[in-house]
Amino acid sequence: MATQKATDPLTPNMQAVFTKWENRGPRDGGGDSGLGGENQIKWDQVGQLADKITQDGRAKWRERYGDSVRPMAHRRAKQRSKRPAAIPLEEMTSNVIAEFKSKPMITPESLMVTRPYMGKGCSCMPVSQVDFSTQEAVKLGFRNVLDLEIRGRNWKEKYFANIVYAVRKRTNHVYPDVSPSVLHHPRVCEAIAQEDAESKDDTKSKSVSAEKRAKRIVEVMKSTMTGRLTGFVAWILTKIFPNLLRAILVHKGQIDVIKRASERGLPMIYLPLHRSHLDYVLMTFIFWHYKIKTPYVAAGINLNIPVFGPIMKSLGGFFIRRKLDKRNGKKDMVYRSILHIYIEELLRNGQSMEFFLEGGRSRSGKSLSPKAGLLSVIKETLCSGHVEDVYIVPIGINYEKLMDGNFSTEQLGLPKKPETFIGAIKALLKVCRTQYGCVRVDFCQPFSLKEYLQNTQSSQSSVQGSEPNSDGELSPDSDPSTPPVIWRHGSMSSLYGTDVGEENRQLVKSLAEHITYTGTQSTALMSTNLLAFLLLKKYRQGVEKSQLAEDMDWLISELKVRQRDVGFTGEPEEVIHYASLLLGKNLVTRTTESSPPAVFYKPNKELAAIVELSYYSNAVLSPFVLESVISCAVISCCDVSLDNTPGHVTCSATREEILATAVEICQLLQYEFIFVSPCKQLEEVLAEELDQMICMEIIQVKETLCEDQYSTYEKGWAQRLSANMEWRDEEDEDDLVFQQTCQVNMDRPDCVEKLRFFHQVLAPFLESYYVTACQIHRGLHSQLLESDFLHNIHIEAKKRVYDNLASSEESVVLDSLKNALKSFSDLKIIDIYCVGNLRMVELHDHFEVKEKLIKYIELLEVLKG
Repeated sequence: MATQKATDPLTPNMQAVFTKWENRGPRDGGGDSGLGGENQIKWDQVGQLADKITQDGRAKWRERYGDSVRPMAHRRAKQRSKRPAAIPLEEMTSNVIAEFKSKPMITPESLMVTRPYMGKGCSCMPVSQVDFSTQEAVKLGFRNVLDLEIRGRNWKEKYFANIVYAVRKRTNHVYPDVSPSVLHHPRVCEAIAQEDAESKDDTKSKSVSAEKRAKRIVEVMKSTMTGRLTGFVAWILTKIFPNLLRAILVHKGQIDVIKRASERGLPMIYLPLHRSHLDYVLMTFIFWHYKIKTPYVAAGINLNIPVFGPIMKSLGGFFIRRKLDKRNGKKDMVYRSILHIYIEELLRNGQSMEFFLEGGRSRSGKSLSPKAGLLSVIKETLCSGHVEDVYIVPIGINYEKLMDGNFSTEQLGLPKKPETFIGAIKALLKVCRTQYGCVRVDFCQPFSLKEYLQNTQSSQSSVQGSEPNSDGELSPDSDPSTPPVIWRHGSMSSLYGTDVGEENRQLVKSLAEHITYTGTQSTALMSTNLLAFLLLKKYRQGVEKSQLAEDMDWLISELKVRQRDVGFTGEPEEVIHYASLLLGKNLVTRTTESSPPAVFYKPNKELAAIVELSYYSNAVLSPFVLESVISCAVISCCDVSLDNTPGHVTCSATREEILATAVEICQLLQYEFIFVSPCKQLEEVLAEELDQMICMEIIQVKETLCEDQYSTYEKGWAQRLSANMEWRDEEDEDDLVFQQTCQVNMDRPDCVEKLRFFHQVLAPFLESYYVTACQIHRGLHSQLLESDFLHNIHIEAKKRVYDNLASSEESVVLDSLKNALKSFSDLKIIDIYCVGNLRMVELHDHFEVKEKLIKYIELLEVLKG
């Protein structure tokens, strides 16, 4: 045994250890006399017991691992692999409980800031939603395009970083010259021959030949884009942009989706909202940065100025007229055919395009009504079979500070200054001395134009085929199993498909509104937008910084609930200070008081400053516009007094009355906002918003039983229809109709404050329409020039501001007054028509219109604030 212990590598000789401890133990006759007898430790027995335990341990070790000193890691892994796959429920439950007790409650993932993902596709195009899925893209973050990914591995990359970066971004994209095929196209030749024939018949005409004019048109219009020059200009921009902008923010997930779509070889149509002249350059710079094929850009002919015009053409721009036709009112068929065929040839060659549906830059800060001219050409090119499909990409762009200056002078009635070379140089010198903050660009999910047309036409055919006949029975006109086919609109006698029906125009118009609505809802809101919005809608008289920071935090949370993102981060007080510095002292004044110490922010009360602030504020209107419409309808129907008039008693109104008034307000403001996507019903969305305000307890509801709401004929028709469709329950024989009456919750100050806030969103526009309606009632007794009548309305609006009669100073903006005239024309209150080259305006009918006009004046007088 001793020999075995001496050679045993597993454990030392324990007997020597025990002997050493026995020598240190208590001895007989020493120490405390009380320790003896039974209490004395028997060290020999302890040593024998320890020796036995050691031997048992050695035996078990050898049985499991052999003579190895330490267990091998792979052995333990092999044993783990032999465990059964099925885990008993008791063991799983205990594991879950153990994990709950041991796992930390706060992890790095839980501290991540989740932002609403902007630009998701519409549910009316499910195939495109799945095809360009954004599930993985949502997880990716933002990227500042100005942060170049440069790692200096040698002296060249260290000292010439920007040049090396630009060289690495070189691509082999091909941009063909399609001008020869445009001039020799049969449609263009037909238009040239037609114009020559007309000029021969007109002996007074001394114009040049139509062929020479066509060559001149193509020479001015065509783009001369090359990849090398695009890369050279982009390299220059890598030097210039960091001095002007803090960041150009894009979502990496959105860019990945765009790259996947562009690699399919089909034409991409990029449709940004137009805010600045920088939009052209910014989009090209981003595409170059991510090696995406640069699109051809449709630009106004007013930008074709010396030096800058050729540069824009070399970057992909092609210039088109603002007005396609001649001044005498006759259509310029040569120009129209060249423009149409030029776009068609670009698409046939697989080239991408970029243009602005709004036509020009927004002067008000909100989206303009779209113009669908170029979009109709793309739609017709697809329908004629020249391209397999086209991908549409709405884009939202927002600036913390606009580089183009402000549009307050134009909104106050001064004419627009034309673009000149000297003016462009002065603007560049001014721009280089200012910091403009951040820019946020949001690319929406691409969708197939072919899918949109098929779904729209199939939905229209299903609606037409489901109309009840005289017996209340549905008579489908088409086989639902037949797949939808894109209609071929256009007359054979038309030169290039301009003689189309009203149905086709409405289809293109709905497409344009859908794109504009998607781009608007996908636009991130910047710090300057939120600050201007709060100052104009809640604190025109000024506010203390802590209160403003609290409301800023509240506003951000409200935007996130509505799935709208903001283009900034940081504490509210820091954001307010940063935004006020960007806006400048001319717009926002910052004062400090010593006792008690406090900082106050107040908007500048000058008219030009208020108009410029409204430009930044109007970007925040779209998330709240439907709630504002419902609030205005409730205020009108329930006779609510928001100025706390003593003794005023509010009344109740039915749900149907409120919704009818809301629809009427939307029709009145149809040129100001696109309230819902064209694929949805306005009445249904408004009803949902009303239900939401009821859930917020702003509106209280009481249901009452309604008797004989419908006539006998209507009840009979509904019964026959439901019986045929098996909608009626056999056991349900009672025709009980409950009517909801709504009333404002005036007992809660927070609910009244929310109602007042929602009302202020649309108050300036309603006041502009009120001034227009009053001027029509008082001053339009005979036909007048539209420009002169608009000038009279503008003078009246400014007079109300100077006399302190206006509730909102920004109601004087010229865009709202123009939109009011167009809206009253659509409502058949006034007629706007052309006499030669002059646009005239007069009352639609002096006798029938008066009652209708007075009704609108009374409605607007209540809602203007």
